[in-house]
Amino acid sequence: LEQSRRSFVANVSHELRSPLTSMQGFLEAMQDGTIPAEEQGKYFSVVIGECRRMANMVNDLLDLARIESGTYELKIEPFDINELMIRTLLTFEARINAKRIEVVMDFESERTLVEADSSQIAQVLRNLVDNAIKFVDEGGQVEFSYRTEGGYTFVSVKNSGAGISPEEIPKLFDRFYKSDKSRSLDKNGVGLGLSIVKTIVNLHNGEIYVKSDPDAFTEFVFSLPSVPVKKSGIFRKGDKHEKAEPPPEEPAQS
Repeated sequence: LEQSRRSFVANVSHELRSPLTSMQGFLEAMQDGTIPAEEQGKYFSVVIGECRRMANMVNDLLDLARIESGTYELKIEPFDINELMIRTLLTFEARINAKRIEVVMDFESERTLVEADSSQIAQVLRNLVDNAIKFVDEGGQVEFSYRTEGGYTFVSVKNSGAGISPEEIPKLFDRFYKSDKSRSLDKNGVGLGLSIVKTIVNLHNGEIYVKSDPDAFTEFVFSLPSVPVKKSGIFRKGDKHEKAEPPPEEPAQS
């Protein structure tokens, strides 16, 4: 626990110190005239960007602390995960078009009902879709699919392109961990998104796991309790679910 605490403090300090040093340097250069007035506009934009990056990191840390403290009360209710996914995708439409991404939706039915806190699951989807779009190859494919098994719905977000090496997969959900690929492609993230995703999914008694072929794809799959349905089609709110176990690993696709 002490080693974990020290590592956490060191990581937070590093992630805050880098943008603070950058901002201080630019502001002092503008103050003493090293950066002339006519060029200050673009440097103000850099400073504002760094402020936003720090604010996002602090917000992520607060989200983690709030969820892990046990004080956050989930608002569990049935909702359609298909509809939530479509709404989430619409917020990424500009980035999808800019990279000419083909979006494939493989839904078992028009509606896929789960029991969860929709606002928290929206955060899970935003993080996973953001990653998929960030790391998909130009003109590549992002695929969304669902399947229901053993009282759980398994949601898959898969993107084509260079995947993740086997030795990196166990570290992906660690706080502040960034793979070699993400360091080169994601200059603004600090490695907290997937940690938040795992925390939220586990809070719903679900699981999340990763499958990847370093030469072909990366796929994140997470589970949520399905809405129990009687033959009459009436939802039974409040039914209990056992913790979902991930299905057996499928052989990597080539």
